[in-house]
Amino acid sequence: MTTETIRFLELLEQRIALLGSLADSLVAARTDVVSLDISGLESRIAHQEHLCNDIRSLDAQLDRVQRQCATHLRIPREIILVPAVDPGAQRLKETLGRLHAAQSSVQRLNDAHQLLLRRSRRTATALLNSMHSFAMIYSDPSAVRESAGERI
Repeated sequence: MTTETIRFLELLEQRIALLGSLADSLVAARTDVVSLDISGLESRIAHQEHLCNDIRSLDAQLDRVQRQCATHLRIPREIILVPAVDPGAQRLKETLGRLHAAQSSVQRLNDAHQLLLRRSRRTATALLNSMHSFAMIYSDPSAVRESAGERI
């Protein structure tokens, strides 16, 4: 296995780890939304932004490594379809499989998170509309009130 291939595998492993952290953060954010922990959700969003920036930076490194050693890292279709005899090719195949699984997991969790946020927005909007429609019926409980004797 060449040093470029080893570097490529290391970068893929880092990307898999970052995607795993992003998946964990999405799951935790779901809990924050359900429990209405706004400060927790805000911190999760900031953490997710940081992870996405790290992934983008890592992707740029992956692109550079691939351009530097395009002939060494070209993956023939046979490697993916047929069990590899070369241990390096087998490791690459396994790593790419785990990367695909991590990307699929993050995509699925992201889709579920978006759906939850859309539904939460609709629920909040419905509650606000309900509150506005009854605003004239019920007075503000925090407003200073006059007693019945003071009104006469």
